[in-house]
Amino acid sequence: MSAARPPAPARDTGLPPGVRVGPLGRRFLAHVVDSVVPAIAVLLIRAGATDGGDGTNAGLVVVGVVVGLAWLVVFWQMLATKAASPGLRLTKLQLVGFFDGRPIGWSRVLLRWLVFTALNATGIGLLLLLASVLTSPRHQGWHDRVASAVVIVERPLAPRAKARTSTSRPAGQGAAAAPSTAGQPAAVRPTPVAAVPSAVAGDPAVGPELAPLAADPGAAEDDEDARTQRVDRPTNGAGRTILDGWVAELDDGRVLSVRGLVLLGRNPQPGEGEDDAQLVKLSDESRTVSKTHLALGVDDAGLFVVDRGSTNGSTITAPGQPTVPVGPFHAVSVGDGSVVSIGDHWLRIRRELA
Repeated sequence: MSAARPPAPARDTGLPPGVRVGPLGRRFLAHVVDSVVPAIAVLLIRAGATDGGDGTNAGLVVVGVVVGLAWLVVFWQMLATKAASPGLRLTKLQLVGFFDGRPIGWSRVLLRWLVFTALNATGIGLLLLLASVLTSPRHQGWHDRVASAVVIVERPLAPRAKARTSTSRPAGQGAAAAPSTAGQPAAVRPTPVAAVPSAVAGDPAVGPELAPLAADPGAAEDDEDARTQRVDRPTNGAGRTILDGWVAELDDGRVLSVRGLVLLGRNPQPGEGEDDAQLVKLSDESRTVSKTHLALGVDDAGLFVVDRGSTNGSTITAPGQPTVPVGPFHAVSVGDGSVVSIGDHWLRIRRELA
């Protein structure tokens, strides 16, 4: 009996079921609350700096600096480790990593704050920030996107994913390795799916173009043993091979039969040697999907996906498994019933019976 299928991500936000985007009104209130103490610190410093030069109010400067620094440490620590500043906690919101549902950590909090400050320094930057928040289905400003973070309604934090012993793929696909869990959609479950760095022409170590069906680009073309190895594929009764029966159900109702290379995106374009690829355009008004976002293919290990260096990334949710990111230009095996999310769209992988 096949494992239960995971619920599909929300069509508009790409978040797992039960995870809700933080309302803008509550986010604004949280920002006001978090700004109270810094405002008091600034007032104290200004009052101490304008005492007429006699030094009578110098203590106010010291108090203001101490209050400001103490608040900065508390604010940073709470966001980095607890996923909620005092304002977010008061308004029942959380700031979590979009890919893992966990606190985003010290460095990403700092990065997010630097981008937010830079955008607020100019009128144009502030307008761009507001536009990004208002137009994004997840209400992500540019500072959120840079940090791969999203503000959600308060919920139990996702558990830390435990590393699973890596598995191996057939020759020509490289050793499987468990991926980093630093980028999984909010509300994940326990164990990661093995990500498989594939020795194909799309790997950063090999080159910019992807040839997912190539077993080993470094092998000589006239290597008879290599060709024989890829022809003698495992069968599954009645002559059916592992390559047969794979389909992808898109969130718009289309069903794709995956027999070779399939490229999905806003306007997918084949690379060198990919003239036979099936090109599938996705309607994406929010522009969360890249022009050539994802590749699907089949090989001796079954169906796999490759993120083609997209801006917003891709994730996989396998039945009973946590949601995991797809590393750029890395082939990742996908089983029956898995859901692949790309931007605000998703597709379900299915294997039809003979």
